[in-house]
Amino acid sequence: MTAAARIRVWDLPTRIFHWVLAALVVFSFTTGKIGGGWMDWHLKSGYAILTLLLFRLAWGVVGSSTSRFSGFVRGPGAFYRYAGEILSRRYRAVIGHNPMGGWMVIVLLVVLLAQAGSGLFSDDEIATQGPLAEKVSNALVGKMSSFHEFNGWIIAVAAGVHVLAIAYYGFGLKDNLVKPMWNGWRTVDAGVAQPPMRTAWLAAALLALAAAAVYWLVVVYPKG
Repeated sequence: MTAAARIRVWDLPTRIFHWVLAALVVFSFTTGKIGGGWMDWHLKSGYAILTLLLFRLAWGVVGSSTSRFSGFVRGPGAFYRYAGEILSRRYRAVIGHNPMGGWMVIVLLVVLLAQAGSGLFSDDEIATQGPLAEKVSNALVGKMSSFHEFNGWIIAVAAGVHVLAIAYYGFGLKDNLVKPMWNGWRTVDAGVAQPPMRTAWLAAALLALAAAAVYWLVVVYPKG
């Protein structure tokens, strides 16, 4: 029997980002469909999501090793090899994001950034207008509004695929990916090195900078 050990694979900032973003995405989708008085909260949730995304982009460059894009974004060859292993059930556990999961992270970041960005220029032609809608032409506002509506469903599909993949790992491959993202720890073979973790103070500083950037974008700049 192979000896096992527990190591920390996800830092606290990454885990908080993951769960708060998931809750905000569900909240934004729901309030956007309900409309009415909930649209004010929809806008605020969108600003919070944009703040988190800007933070994650920075953390993907200077954060802990398992959170860095350089640590989990691999080329097409690695993606297809890993997919073949999964389909043939020759599964091997990976510390952090595997080659397929890494690209899912990129897809989700891209569609969410596109959603948050288009929302800044959208107008529902009832009572809610993005903070930058008056900075561009009506034609562009119309295109952004249509894209914002369509892309919301793209996000829903991508999130659904993400959840199904996690469920497959849990029930099909007997590898619980939820627990490590919740408590940060994962059981691995003895001798596997502990990934370097960055301080939470750096994450707090980056989050503050991201929040300041979004505040300028949605409050200060529109008044200029």
